[in-house]
Amino acid sequence: MVHSDSTTQVALVTGAAGGIGRAIALALAGQGWQLLITDRDTEALQGTRQHCLELGHVVISAALDVTSEDAVAAAVKQVVAHYGHLDGFVSSAGVSGVVQPIVNYPADVFMQTLAINTTGTFLCLKHALPALRASGGGSFVAIGSTSSIRGRAGLSAYVASKHAVLGLVRSAALETVGTRVRVNAVLPGPTQTAMIDSINAMASRGDPGSGGVQRAVSAPYGQPEDVASTVTFLMSSAARHINGAALVVDGGSTLA
Repeated sequence: MVHSDSTTQVALVTGAAGGIGRAIALALAGQGWQLLITDRDTEALQGTRQHCLELGHVVISAALDVTSEDAVAAAVKQVVAHYGHLDGFVSSAGVSGVVQPIVNYPADVFMQTLAINTTGTFLCLKHALPALRASGGGSFVAIGSTSSIRGRAGLSAYVASKHAVLGLVRSAALETVGTRVRVNAVLPGPTQTAMIDSINAMASRGDPGSGGVQRAVSAPYGQPEDVASTVTFLMSSAARHINGAALVVDGGSTLA
């Protein structure tokens, strides 16, 4: 157990095994945050932790299934017990589901996608917000998507789940007014990760009418670090007056 002093920032990051979550963990650690990083993929998660340790950052890790309320509650208790307080939480765990038209979409995959992306965010909010309040305030950032504000053919579960994430953020932000806790969302557009590669591969094999990641404007794919820099801003005191926002990071691909 290593208790941090009151000036050291402590955060919990879910979905930190790779892609955007890993980039967020590295960016926060690089700015001096002490972290508990979590994911279901414990092998890949250790890769993130090792990278942080090699750079001299203070990071612990734990397996976490965000669909389990007991597991989420335990992770929040773990980070507070280890470091002494919690100042930030990044809800980054998520899955894409499959690429299929609604009429062919497997109901079990639809429900699993919502369980991880939406219920997982809800459970993280439910248990992180009291810990952030107890620390005197802090920042909760949920990773949504430009699919939180638009439709995508063939990705109904993902789009529905990310719309719901934004709804949760907006409701939570209103509930935290006056508590020194802020709740915001970051909405990445198509970003060069294993998830986007998987979606593109599924779309190429699927129904010709499934849009996959078609975009109105042919902006280049973003990089995970583009999203991470926006998250670190929202986690910082520079964003102290931002609450309930949805910051789009997409190179302009959703403007048209």
